[in-house]
Amino acid sequence: MRLFDLTEGVSSIVYHYTGLYNAFNIISTGLFQLSSTLGSIEQQYAPKGKPFFLSTTRTRLGGYHQIVGSSGVLFVLDGNWINQRYQGASVDYWLNRNPRELHHRSHEAEDRIFSNKPTMPIDGVLAIHILVESDADPKIKAKARRLLIAAKTDGIKTFLYQDKSAWRSLDVRQISKPDYLVGQESTRSYTSRHKGWLTPWIELIATDKRSNLSKKANEIRYGLQYTYDKKDIASGLSNDFSNARKPESGPDRKHALTIINFMQRHNLSNLHEFVDYLANKWKSIDAD
Repeated sequence: MRLFDLTEGVSSIVYHYTGLYNAFNIISTGLFQLSSTLGSIEQQYAPKGKPFFLSTTRTRLGGYHQIVGSSGVLFVLDGNWINQRYQGASVDYWLNRNPRELHHRSHEAEDRIFSNKPTMPIDGVLAIHILVESDADPKIKAKARRLLIAAKTDGIKTFLYQDKSAWRSLDVRQISKPDYLVGQESTRSYTSRHKGWLTPWIELIATDKRSNLSKKANEIRYGLQYTYDKKDIASGLSNDFSNARKPESGPDRKHALTIINFMQRHNLSNLHEFVDYLANKWKSIDAD
């Protein structure tokens, strides 16, 4: 990956690809949920104090949405609005920003938006292009219908396509009427019993009493007292954080945001500093 000049900003028009259900959540909440850089290679490319980012592309034919299923959504964003409020830079993730070169390698002319907050308002959205194929699942069609209604209620231009090629090229001459979006959404919901891999770390932050810690949190507390164990623990935390960096990461998304907020309040710039902070905290408590 190559990161270009952070003073460059993003292009005047950029695109953000996502799935239909994520797109509906974005419009219904009025917010883009940004990914975290902590615990992954992404952190070395982020400006100091900006642990969150949104990935966009300056080409509507990028590698991230070359292959889609029966549905997909492209947001068209106003780069000038973004540059007035956020720090941005070009990222050459696959070392191939030119779609006409290196035909056997995926290309993605990524323009990355950095922030110190986990969300970004949808005020910079210019339009939404929605793909829903005619033979898509009725539940998908029902969700797409709700997305269209929500976007139009917010005054956002929407374009609906049944053909993938027309959608990829944003050929508005081939847009479809929403008459075929017939179906019902599932009323069943799934709630995982898993509380998240980062839960013990939340305990270590929140309490000053060893008796309040779960077995797993207490094991981490004990291991933090020893250099070798602490190194392994920090490595494991980085892996868990990497898995929790995206908005759809389940309960660990919330825990990751809590930890990042804690780090920001205590001026901790990376997970190793966070681990050292907790090691010192519990060493002091155990010494009393």
